[in-house]
Amino acid sequence: MDKIEFVIPTHKRVDLLTTIISSIVAQTNPNWRIHVVADCPPEDVKERYLDIIAFFDEHKDKIKFSTTKIRFNDWGHTPRNIGLKQATEEWVLMTGEDNYYAPTFVENFLSSVKDRDDVHFVFCNMVHNWVNDDYIPIQCAIEFGKIDVGNFMVRTHNAQKLELKENIEQADYVFIEEYLTRFPEGKIIHVDKILYVHN
Repeated sequence: MDKIEFVIPTHKRVDLLTTIISSIVAQTNPNWRIHVVADCPPEDVKERYLDIIAFFDEHKDKIKFSTTKIRFNDWGHTPRNIGLKQATEEWVLMTGEDNYYAPTFVENFLSSVKDRDDVHFVFCNMVHNWVNDDYIPIQCAIEFGKIDVGNFMVRTHNAQKLELKENIEQADYVFIEEYLTRFPEGKIIHVDKILYVHN
């Protein structure tokens, strides 16, 4: 059974982590895993993160927490790379701690690839607060500014051959370009629904 592994980088924004984990725990399809990779948070913050993980004790076998030994402060790219390299599920999705997902996100994504070994990249539409903190719907496409690191999943075994560029703010789009260039034979599916909120 295919599963999606969500890789979530974080540092100090503890309350946001509760929101994104809650949105994943509430999924209608339970075939997900989470790996939270904290970017060397202060010890008191790390303890608060561990309290959050403990709050979701019912799902403790599906939620992993780890920390880096040094602070990278690179938009979460190094923590995402760490989570990517350790991912074990068929699909991986690298997101952000300030994002969250509609309850049918996993259901829609996994149903779109059921019995489809030829598919290797799936993305959906999103809501984004780009302009004056107003949330606006985005009809997503594989173009710069119309896709985000949190609204696409890729085959883990392919993605692990690449990595996000640590010191480039737009590393998520560079990753997409490199992925699709490296693996041009796979099919792409656009789930034409708003299933993701980027903050």
